[in-house]
Amino acid sequence: MKSSMQDPNKLDTLVPFKYFSDYYHQKEKNMDDEELSRRYTIYKENFNHKQSQKFFEAHKDEEWFKDKYHPTESLVYREELNKRKEKMYSEFIEKLNEGEYDNVNFDETEKTSESTEDGNIEKKDETETNGEIMDTDMDEDEKKNISEAEDIKSNKLFIKSIPPNVKRKELVDMCSKFEGYDYLAISDPNPQKKFHRLGWIVFKEGTDIKAAYEKFNNAKIDDFVFHLAYHQTLPARSKSVPEIFSSMDRLKHDLDQAKKLAIALDKEIGLDNGCEALQNKIDEFNNNEGYDETKKIKKELDLYIEYLHRVHLFCYYNASEAESTEDYDRKCPVLHRQLPKASAAQTSPTENSSPEKEPVETKDKICERIDHKITLRMKRPMNPEDIEKVGGRNVENEIDKYATRNVVKVDEGKYRCKLCSKLFKGESFVKKHINTKHTDSLEPIKEEVAFFNNYAQDIQKITGVFPTSMNQSLIGMNMGLGGSMRLPMPQMMNQNMPWMVPPIVPTMGLGVGMMPMKRGNNYMGSYYRGSTRGGGISKKSMTSLKRDDKKYPKDPRELRSYVDLDAPVEGDVNINYD
Repeated sequence: MKSSMQDPNKLDTLVPFKYFSDYYHQKEKNMDDEELSRRYTIYKENFNHKQSQKFFEAHKDEEWFKDKYHPTESLVYREELNKRKEKMYSEFIEKLNEGEYDNVNFDETEKTSESTEDGNIEKKDETETNGEIMDTDMDEDEKKNISEAEDIKSNKLFIKSIPPNVKRKELVDMCSKFEGYDYLAISDPNPQKKFHRLGWIVFKEGTDIKAAYEKFNNAKIDDFVFHLAYHQTLPARSKSVPEIFSSMDRLKHDLDQAKKLAIALDKEIGLDNGCEALQNKIDEFNNNEGYDETKKIKKELDLYIEYLHRVHLFCYYNASEAESTEDYDRKCPVLHRQLPKASAAQTSPTENSSPEKEPVETKDKICERIDHKITLRMKRPMNPEDIEKVGGRNVENEIDKYATRNVVKVDEGKYRCKLCSKLFKGESFVKKHINTKHTDSLEPIKEEVAFFNNYAQDIQKITGVFPTSMNQSLIGMNMGLGGSMRLPMPQMMNQNMPWMVPPIVPTMGLGVGMMPMKRGNNYMGSYYRGSTRGGGISKKSMTSLKRDDKKYPKDPRELRSYVDLDAPVEGDVNINYD
């Protein structure tokens, strides 16, 4: 009987490992698990590269995308960000010399309990203050005045939503007219909120923040009305990373890597000896005879991690980067190292596992993934071959494709250039002619390649397809890496913790996540629609259903669920300033 399973490489959906394994075992029954895992890794990389291409084509004309990745339009903002980082560097060195970072410690047992106690004290003080206000005989107006006075202590205004079609420059031009304006910070777009962004207008100390609020609240750019709130400092959040990061080998590796990363990021903003003052402080600690080797390594590593955070807005254990302190505080919790558990049983990653199941990510794989992202951030590929390996485009290949499209074969030994109608004896002569005589027509090609490569090399770029309205909801289900059913979570593609297994990417072309359905031991040609049981519907029916879902009755066995488009992004927090 001929298999009805489709080639994973021809599907628009990233298939789970089990489907991939079943398909290739039918073709090559003797394929071992190692070769199967290798092929699946290559398959996922190729799929992600295709997703990046489609996402770029879908969003390259949007203002938020050009602000972030365009080779010329993003330059002004990059220069402004580098100047802010230089200022943050000076502030860090000043505080370092004052001893503010002498007790920095990212071990979970010590740091987390300390942070929790501080948070409880702050919360208690706030509660007591509120209690004192509530116990007095103040009327509502007096209470409102006190609350407003607390709000305006901040020198920042929070923009609740910025549409994707609003340029950063338009916002900066609007805000810079107010005396005391310092800079504008904008978050990455939220795919589940139609790519809207959050923003913060930051003013210099002493600015009349109330007057700024009254001037900019309900201001309009084109047809969009901006709603502001007084910025409130968010409570500190903490999470822990696996205990492997506390092992001596890993501590040494992280220290070496953090140093190299700090030097690389320093060079980007023009700090040739930026780490020199930090290293001098570390040498002071190393001269302390009370410190053993482990404590010295941890102290040095923790100072470099703090340096990366305070100066370069880079979260080391999350391998992620922000473009402002406001956005960093919003999406990056404080990460602590779990200490090794002496009584923990060491289980082999291959125990109780089956080749049919998705391989569970081991601690080594977690470290490998974080290292890979940090390496890409430190050493941006320069030659065309390396750029293509990370999903980028080769400019020479793109120019050759363009030249080929502009060659017309007139007759044997006669080829015409479409751009100027000149005749040549061979195709290669026409291509050479285009490269030398039509250089102006090649500039847009080179610019688009640079544009795409800026996006492709971003270690936390957004990929995949996302709902753009409530009518375009994700009606399909994705198969989790452990074989379980789960709703797609596209927001985690760019903000997930590196030690968490990333979710399956929904299909780009269809706007819904559909997977081939398995009935018994055979994969059927039909597709399921959110049901965990049999009774799939045909492709033809599915196509009609996508056009007009209301004409067809819903399966009563279907899993009832929804995607909350107002839910916070993973690593995000609910911000409510109303």
